[in-house]
Amino acid sequence: MKMNSGIKIAAAVFLTMVLYAGNALADTGKPTELNANTVEYDTSSGVITATGNVVMIQESSRISGAQAVYNSKTSEGHITGNVVADKENLHMTANEVFTQGSNMLIANGNVVAHQLDKTISGPRLEYNSDTNYALMPNSGTIVTAEGTITGNRLEAYLQDNHFIAVGNVHITSQTRNIDAYSNNADYYGNDNNKVILTGNAVAMQDNNTLRGEKLTLYLNDTGQAAVK
Repeated sequence: MKMNSGIKIAAAVFLTMVLYAGNALADTGKPTELNANTVEYDTSSGVITATGNVVMIQESSRISGAQAVYNSKTSEGHITGNVVADKENLHMTANEVFTQGSNMLIANGNVVAHQLDKTISGPRLEYNSDTNYALMPNSGTIVTAEGTITGNRLEAYLQDNHFIAVGNVHITSQTRNIDAYSNNADYYGNDNNKVILTGNAVAMQDNNTLRGEKLTLYLNDTGQAAVK
């Protein structure tokens, strides 16, 4: 369907906020396509509502769902119904996605987000693009090339490759043959490449088992874990 300029701008901004998680406002000069069974745009309130087989496309960005609502004045958006979002190397699915302001994205319901070698999944994902920080407050799983982390609450500082897990923590690494449990865990990738387990910590590698209130595993390049 063809859009007037007001609908086109609102759709472009919402699409970019979801797929860039607010890193930049939409370039309204780029072609934007909005397809839906019905589209309504209230120029006085700034609210655009698209219902039924909603698909928004801008260059390599695409998001689809059953219904989308975006307020151009408050920068708040909401898309629901088997949401699928793709942008370059990012692929995300969820029951619904909210945007709050220009930097906050919240995905609810069966959330799965893939980007490069990382997969984040859980019932709820909150992401702040200003800090590149992701929170899964109601349990979740992070899968990387190094292994898998699960917990009741997960935090991810994605730029620093730093993950924090709280409550019923379970860490596995097939590449290093490690299986670990604890109340809490701090994983540092990049240069440090270590994990700190605290509270009823247990770490197993090969035929060795270590227990303690605090275990620090230094993961070396050979696949072995040195313990402090």
